[in-house]
Amino acid sequence: MKRLVTIAFACALALQIAPVLAEEPQVTWIDASCRYFVVKLPESDEPEKFGLFSARVPPMPNTGDQLKGSMTAIETQLENLTTGQIHNVIHWADAKSQEQLVHLASEKCAGAPGEQH
Repeated sequence: MKRLVTIAFACALALQIAPVLAEEPQVTWIDASCRYFVVKLPESDEPEKFGLFSARVPPMPNTGDQLKGSMTAIETQLENLTTGQIHNVIHWADAKSQEQLVHLASEKCAGAPGEQH
């Protein structure tokens, strides 16, 4: 009986935590060769739903990681809620679609071969 109560409690707790984590910005695309990544921004009234960032130094977040921190500052630190790591990043742009930012990141990578971002 105690085991059943413990399982029920754990399930109830997981259901309460899951929506909180789902609201955090999430990495949706990465280009490890140039250290660029796209984040789905938190829900807001703004038309821009995605942000383009670059990691100043490794480590980089992975696709699916959830991040916490300023999504508007140009240079900032983001806490990776998935791994516990801290990422020093540059915020380059926001856009309505991920594809716009992937295209921009590809142009930046191609325009600066060998340059460290």
